[in-house]
Amino acid sequence: MAGSSLGAMSFGLPSLARASGGVAVRFVYVGFGGEGVKEEGIAVFDLRGREVRGGRWRPAGVVASAAPSSLTLDASERFLYAVNEVDEYEGLPSGTVEAYAIDAADGSLKLVNRQRLSLSATGPRHAAVSPDGRALVVAVHGGGAYNVLPLRKDGSVGAVSGILKETGSGPHDKQRSAHPQMVVFDRAGRVVSADLGSDRLSVLKLDAAGLSIAGRHAAQAGDGPRQIAFHPDGRLLFVANELDASVACYGYDADAGRIVGRLGQVATARDGSSGGVVMAVDPAGDFLYTAHRRGSDGVSMWGIVRSTGALQRLQVVDEGGPRLHEITMTADGKSLLGLSRTDGGVFGWRVANGQISRGVRLTSLAAPMSLAAKSL
Repeated sequence: MAGSSLGAMSFGLPSLARASGGVAVRFVYVGFGGEGVKEEGIAVFDLRGREVRGGRWRPAGVVASAAPSSLTLDASERFLYAVNEVDEYEGLPSGTVEAYAIDAADGSLKLVNRQRLSLSATGPRHAAVSPDGRALVVAVHGGGAYNVLPLRKDGSVGAVSGILKETGSGPHDKQRSAHPQMVVFDRAGRVVSADLGSDRLSVLKLDAAGLSIAGRHAAQAGDGPRQIAFHPDGRLLFVANELDASVACYGYDADAGRIVGRLGQVATARDGSSGGVVMAVDPAGDFLYTAHRRGSDGVSMWGIVRSTGALQRLQVVDEGGPRLHEITMTADGKSLLGLSRTDGGVFGWRVANGQISRGVRLTSLAAPMSLAAKSL
């Protein structure tokens, strides 16, 4: 049934939009596909006139796209950029990125161009648009590197203009080499990155010459940092660790652009068997939410102690519910959304004063990978 609860079971991607909390989401874009999936693309959903979690989403179209593992909007929300997590393009070992123009009237997508990454930059995972809108920075898992690509005024992506190759390894079998996973920009326009393979967090400087290393900070050996998110005040950095299913909090000197130390770390799996933690920070900075890609021990809400970054689990809902590949919050903090590849759909939870309601299925979609929302 449309908008039905996940049942009697007591069963967070950064926030969906840059817009202020008073601006409603108009269109949602969900990338789906990946290894072993026959159909791949980006699905468009029209949410005008309804709440994000107000029942089944209204489909508004699909465009073909190869393994769109990451979706991001530019600041104007006129263009959508997709990272294609592929290992080969036109006979060469390389991933790609795509640029799409968004129709302001109906939210539909039109391909502007597809651009290859550098040679051996295979299996890219994530991308972020620079605050000035002039560059796209891509974290490349397979090639152990970061790529910088210029963004033109028409939204198209230019050829790779900068490459930063990484080295390093860790004690786990999945850490035989560097594997950058995610990039975010701090308020000053520096790039902060997570490298699962080398157990390393980095602060990178982006300028006309490309990327250069501004600072490094080692995670605990075997953590495998995969996802990063700033607290809204910019002085706490939360890191979701892939290999031990923990979330760590680091202090961040926003003026100097420096990670100043690990303040604390919590195990997130309740049953001991869940792994692959994912997280989302609420826009007000009071709560953090976690779930898992491997294991069904529910969605947890954690209180954040702003002075120390300490986390305390306050609620768990939907134990035995869907395994979530990613979670994210809407900019108004009223809805938490989750993508489940194993359960084939997008799920939503209403949030009030930090508390999470039971989840509902918002749409069915084979192997969703990524999500972005347009409010402007």
